[in-house]
Amino acid sequence: MEEIKYKQYVLIPTRPKMSKGKIASQVAHATFMALEKQKDKKLIETWKQSGMCVIVLEVKDMIYLLGADKYMEQSKIGHHLYIDEGLNEVHPFTPTALATGVLTEDKFWMFKKLKLLK
Repeated sequence: MEEIKYKQYVLIPTRPKMSKGKIASQVAHATFMALEKQKDKKLIETWKQSGMCVIVLEVKDMIYLLGADKYMEQSKIGHHLYIDEGLNEVHPFTPTALATGVLTEDKFWMFKKLKLLK
């Protein structure tokens, strides 16, 4: 099996509780926005050609999500923290997903201890 060299990660908090459909839409919003912000367009093209691997992980709460956002900001890792409008399932201005841009293998370590969202 070939090792995947390019990945996009998405962190979803288990609280607030969201339906599967809501989570799917939050992942879509966050991944799109993170890719829009990414400066290295060649890296995006390489990722597309290699299968567009996206890994969705769970984090236990909003504190972890906001901490990851701050760490990525300080480390200059391309990402987007999606803030929901609160029209149906969550309160207005609730952070619901954090997506990275496309990352290379040297950044995967940050996500090793997190579990896949199920």
